[in-house]
Amino acid sequence: MVEKGKITRGQLALLIYAILVYDGILMIPKITGQAAERDLWLSPVWGNLAGLTFLLAMLRLGRMFPEETIMGYTQRILGRYAGKAVGFAIVFYLAYQTSTVLRIYSGFISSVFLENTPPLVAAGGVMFLVSYAVRGGVETLGRLGQLFLPITIVIFALLVVLTIPDWDVSNVLPIFGNGLAPSIKGAAVPISWFGAYIVLGFYLPLLSNRRKVTLYSLGAWLLLLITLVVSGLISIFLFGQHASMLNYPFIEVVRYIAIGEFFQHIDALLLAVWLPGTFIELAVYQYAAVLGTAEGIGLKDYRALALPIGCLILIMSFWSPYSEVDFDRYLATSHVFLDSTFFVLGLILFLAAWIRGKLGARKAK
Repeated sequence: MVEKGKITRGQLALLIYAILVYDGILMIPKITGQAAERDLWLSPVWGNLAGLTFLLAMLRLGRMFPEETIMGYTQRILGRYAGKAVGFAIVFYLAYQTSTVLRIYSGFISSVFLENTPPLVAAGGVMFLVSYAVRGGVETLGRLGQLFLPITIVIFALLVVLTIPDWDVSNVLPIFGNGLAPSIKGAAVPISWFGAYIVLGFYLPLLSNRRKVTLYSLGAWLLLLITLVVSGLISIFLFGQHASMLNYPFIEVVRYIAIGEFFQHIDALLLAVWLPGTFIELAVYQYAAVLGTAEGIGLKDYRALALPIGCLILIMSFWSPYSEVDFDRYLATSHVFLDSTFFVLGLILFLAAWIRGKLGARKAK
């Protein structure tokens, strides 16, 4: 294996949490609210329940091939050439996923906090730092997650508590006012996001201890569910069905916070939640893309690829539609199809491996 470092089960759980939650906090109310309206907070529930199937499938694949990354076991499942092609497709998807997260990051920073700063500056700066972290290896990512992510969770909980005086709980009523269908329709995008958990195929072989990894992963999944539901509920409590009309509903939630004359305009606290989490999310995706590329082309050291692939990801981030309106439409349409493709691909790999295992067991008898 190209990587010799190891991470713990708890560190992996934090990374699982990070790769979906921080963009979800910003975007779930807007994306799901367009279909679900007042029931937008329910859409992550259906999305996470469907995503749980994919998470368990990836964990099962990890147990079937404990010493191999997904670049290796796709070849055992599908054959050498088809498996290698699928492996490189997964690597490209993860690199492109990194570029999409980078575009969300640069757009958010440029439109909300640094309005006169070109997006290229914000994206290029963070991508250089992410590439440097990726060169440090999986142990660096695990320790960064262990250091920063618990702090972001505590700050998020504090922000939620501070909004309580402005809540109007009646905004959430009537629940299922238009039936179950709108909230399920709103879950289409969150469901597709779980296709990104195919990245686990690169991290599960790097665990220092595989016992109870499913339990730790389910804990991360549950925390993700709670966070997304809470962010949706807070948006509804404050803005009602108009939450979906805001570009970044949760930043408006934070701007609502005011305690007396001395505790106001605390937008920086949201940055304290979102920036470290997004940094780690970018690093998790890029590391897997770098590791998979090195393994696929037969390199013994993946570190030399970190900066070149980081530059490629930076360029790819500007492939997306330039305007925010067009980019939001892309995220809700074409990108959903891409995520869903790898969601289905992961399930196919699991089913193919399971069937081959059953057939092999019968032949052995």
